[in-house]
Amino acid sequence: MKTTKYVAILVCMLGLTNCNDGFLDKIPMDEMTDASFWANESDAVQYTTGLYHYLMPPVDDVVLTDSYTDNAVPVHLHDPQGDISGGTLTSTNGFVANAWWYCYESIRRCNIFFQNIENCPMDAELKERLIGETQFLRAYAYADLVRRWGGVPLLTTPLELNEPIPARSSAEEIYDFIIDELEQAKDKLPLGYDEANIGRATRGAALSLEAIIHLFFGNYAEAEKAAKAVMDLGVYSLYQGGYRQLFLPENKNNKEVIFDHQYMRELYTYTIDQAYLPAMCGGWTVMSPTQDLVDAYECTDGLTIEESPLFDPMNEFENRDPRLEQSILWNGREFAGKIYNTFSGVDKLGASNATRTGYCLHKWIDPNNDGVTEGSWGNFIYIRYAEILLTYAEAHTRASGVDQSVYDAINAIRARETVNMPPLPAGLSQEEMLEAILRERRVELTFEGKRLFDIRRLRIAEEALTKPVYGQMENGAHIYIETRKFDPNIHYLWPIPQTEIDLSHGTIEQNPGY
Repeated sequence: MKTTKYVAILVCMLGLTNCNDGFLDKIPMDEMTDASFWANESDAVQYTTGLYHYLMPPVDDVVLTDSYTDNAVPVHLHDPQGDISGGTLTSTNGFVANAWWYCYESIRRCNIFFQNIENCPMDAELKERLIGETQFLRAYAYADLVRRWGGVPLLTTPLELNEPIPARSSAEEIYDFIIDELEQAKDKLPLGYDEANIGRATRGAALSLEAIIHLFFGNYAEAEKAAKAVMDLGVYSLYQGGYRQLFLPENKNNKEVIFDHQYMRELYTYTIDQAYLPAMCGGWTVMSPTQDLVDAYECTDGLTIEESPLFDPMNEFENRDPRLEQSILWNGREFAGKIYNTFSGVDKLGASNATRTGYCLHKWIDPNNDGVTEGSWGNFIYIRYAEILLTYAEAHTRASGVDQSVYDAINAIRARETVNMPPLPAGLSQEEMLEAILRERRVELTFEGKRLFDIRRLRIAEEALTKPVYGQMENGAHIYIETRKFDPNIHYLWPIPQTEIDLSHGTIEQNPGY
């Protein structure tokens, strides 16, 4: 990746700073004026590059969402994430407000682009591509909104001074808008880019997001169609250099990545190592995996721990799906040349910035950043090919039943290098296959921000989140952590931030129960 892309990002960040009080408010006065900025092709390219900065932040708003599911619990309960996880969420929650802000800031900046791009003198083919990129990014922001809040205000132009914020469109209207945007964008976007532009939205990214959103809304035939279109592009493949290695900085931009947020060492970094490294490495351990997630991993014979003769409850980490070891650290494991000890020292249960369950993330975190001596520079992957294979398998099974293409998609994931799990058994019924696919989704995509949306679309959150939470074994029994609350009449959606309700002067209605 050349530095010019990141310089452009920084220029856009500095030159287009938001200073207004409301996230859906009008264009701030400190932005470059249209007349002074949209003068040539370089301006348009620079502006579009800056739009990628407003993707949902990975650390707090993507990875940490697993702590609002049965996969994990947050460590810092007095911070806003504790209220989201514990079922005491209110409309003044800071994490909810931050996620809302990023989505609408992205949308506002996309709308400014559309307001100005037609009058910008530039190459017609490049202009068409930039329009496709911006349509994708606006659709991506609305996809984040609709899956968290349901129906939201649909804005396609920047709000002018004193212009009222519109009422919420329905979730179905937002869904239709997203699909329409992506249908238009995909034909404008290339299959890939040269090194200087890698990381921009591609045709595969547009088709992938289309498949993901169709799946969320239960439109299985269309989800299958879009996922199959991605598979047929012939661009992507499963990374064979190791499951955990897929997420490390030295292996970024590999063939499995469909859409990610690009970072660069020393110039444009983020804080995933600081947040999720264990305390012995200088990290904050902000999320602790649950025993329920650990138990979801099969044994090496392809059977669940309830079924497999290989499972020994007193040696529960032996003979398990290798993705367990590559995703989660537990007591006694070696990491960064040290032993992770959850019974004494800085990582002891109950210590500051220490695990609550005895488990810590292994996925994403870089052992070479021991002591957090630098910012994290590995790219954050939002969409990868394994998710598309899983989306195809589930959508096809629900829409048409089980056939060999479903087995092929799932077994390819299970057979990747360093996983090498046995193929699914032949002759599975539709119900059995769906159970296998959903278990595969959970362990393959853990800590990637997918589980929250899965338990919502499957309507299993009340079951997943009201079970007692357990952690590691101590004195022959798994330690009890907590029992969380989830009201299905309220908590399937987040509250609209109260600041937005107030700014709308009554046009935006709050979600029920908040």
